[in-house]
Amino acid sequence: MQLSDGTKLAVTVRCSSRAKNTRISLDSRGCLTLTTPQGMSQALLEKSLPQFLPWLERAWKKYTALAPSEQLPQSINLPLAGLTFAVQPGGDMAAGKLIAARHHENSFSLLTRQAAQRLLLVQSPGHLRLFGQVENTPLCAQALRQWGRHMAEAMLPAYLENLAQQAGFGLEKISVRDQRSRWGSCARSRRANTLPKKKGMASIENGVHRSSPQTVNKAGRWAGNLWRLFSGNAETRTDEHGPHAVAPQSSLPILPIANQPEGRISLNWRAVLLPLPLLEHLCWHELCHLRHMDHSAAYRAELARYSPRWPEQEKALNNAWRTLPWWALPGQDTSAADDDQENNCVARGLL
Repeated sequence: MQLSDGTKLAVTVRCSSRAKNTRISLDSRGCLTLTTPQGMSQALLEKSLPQFLPWLERAWKKYTALAPSEQLPQSINLPLAGLTFAVQPGGDMAAGKLIAARHHENSFSLLTRQAAQRLLLVQSPGHLRLFGQVENTPLCAQALRQWGRHMAEAMLPAYLENLAQQAGFGLEKISVRDQRSRWGSCARSRRANTLPKKKGMASIENGVHRSSPQTVNKAGRWAGNLWRLFSGNAETRTDEHGPHAVAPQSSLPILPIANQPEGRISLNWRAVLLPLPLLEHLCWHELCHLRHMDHSAAYRAELARYSPRWPEQEKALNNAWRTLPWWALPGQDTSAADDDQENNCVARGLL
């Protein structure tokens, strides 16, 4: 498609059996996708393209004005933990391995590969140092995304679990994912609570989300150790599955969860970058979907009980997605399965 100033943009066409009309979208990296109903002819498709040009002119102008510059941050702040990490290039791979070995008791390392190039991220209190192919900015950004997901896996489930327990919501499973266009998603349980739980499935006991050893391993015990060592303002508990974080207690009364519908909630790891008021609203947004799997008046009334400023917060969430730093935007390492359509209700963050 060609804009009025001569700019030519490539559009990926995606056929969908659920699409009733043709629609176009522009993601946070400037990629255009045209979704069409299944079986639409190429002639009809090409005939429909001009109708999207007025929207595309406005959207592309806005995108180019707001697109973040492709450079690594000087620091990364994790509001939930109250932690700030300075991001610094550290030298070659040998230097990184030496530092990681010398300070293994209070540091963690993460190796990222991209073809033949490698990058070693070493975290120590207050610092994230990058060693190896530090001139490869996309590779550095990929390493920071992987690190951010580990940190999110250590912190977000405990925070959401605490809110759910305090308000009497039943949770079957909490997961942290790498969705491309949404902050979170929710789905009710598809099986009766009386059925035996499958191996590796999380369970609910007295309203508290408990993870099996297999689930803990998948989420990353490494991330649990990160939270334990580097979050001085957080309480940690240790059980047979290793350390896990305990979120600060809410002032909400504990409500009974008898006969409450259970469900699964997934949070985007990027939520760990959100200011605390927005993170709390996001969690209430998804939890309230356990009781109302729509955006009806009943759902909005339920959400208003826990997040009274929800209309303002919803707008702020969309703005937060649009203003994500470049390194945190979905990259090629993002799994398509992390942004599937299995969930019934989602909080989207589209450009």
